[in-house]
Amino acid sequence: MGSSQSRSGSSEESAFRSDLEARFVVLEIISMTSLALALDTSENADIEHARGITSLVRETIRQRCRELNMSEAGQRSAAGYADELLSTALSSLYPSDE
Repeated sequence: MGSSQSRSGSSEESAFRSDLEARFVVLEIISMTSLALALDTSENADIEHARGITSLVRETIRQRCRELNMSEAGQRSAAGYADELLSTALSSLYPSDE
């Protein structure tokens, strides 16, 4: 009976993990698309406006991490991930002339 319970628990954990991964992928795609649309709000490609939005996003993330009493490592991880997403969005909208 114990082995059947552990298999069932393992199966539930696997389904939960798959669901969590799927949701993460969807949220990342939606956030990147929304971020790109928000950053590209003018016909003149106003990079200063985009930088203002990125600053607001970064500050909001820092504030929320503090509110949640996240560890320093967690805060650095969140900030690093935000920087990756923001950098990717800005680079796709405003490619550098290299």
